Amino acid sequence: MQRRRFTIEFKQQLIQEASEIGNASQVARRHGVDPKMLY
Repeated sequence: MQRRRFTIEFKQQLIQEASEIGNASQVARRHGVDPKMLY
């Protein structure tokens, strides 16, 4: 299994979106990443 690499911009976008919505799990599912990545 290969690791995916995410750009810093993508990570910042997810964090900002999660803080605006208030639900990190929902944002993670929408973008296809593990919710643990946002925590």
